[in-house]
Amino acid sequence: MHLATEHVSITSPYFVPDEALLSAITTAAHRGVRVELFVGEEADQFLVGHAQRSYYSGLLEAGVVIHLYPAPAVLHAKYLTVDDTVGVIGSSNMDFRSFALTYEVMLLGFGGALVRRLQEHDDEQRAASRVLTVAEWQQRPWHRRYVDNVCRLTAALM
Repeated sequence: MHLATEHVSITSPYFVPDEALLSAITTAAHRGVRVELFVGEEADQFLVGHAQRSYYSGLLEAGVVIHLYPAPAVLHAKYLTVDDTVGVIGSSNMDFRSFALTYEVMLLGFGGALVRRLQEHDDEQRAASRVLTVAEWQQRPWHRRYVDNVCRLTAALM
């Protein structure tokens, strides 16, 4: 039986992970798991959008592939898949508020049509999105980095 994870795909309009989730994602990427994150190129909420972007450097350095869904569309899907075996879909964002404060509903499925359909959606998003590169991310101006990091400080309050 093969138990090692090979691929994880996360789609979230508001990706503001706590330290445990961030550590799990970057650790997986460092040990060779292909981790893909699908997020919108532009967020529909200023604070959350900038807080989300404050995590990109660490994710990119760990080897996470960040797909930016083109603006002005707002990517609002909320799901993840693990290999061909697990799919999770529902109303929860990848942020503190969704995990600890609000009443969110998620469906966990093992294999079958659910996982296949979510992976097909990944393929559609992958075709429509562009990959954010480390070089591109490092070239952004200092004032954007500053705003991103200040907004990150408020992440637990959002």
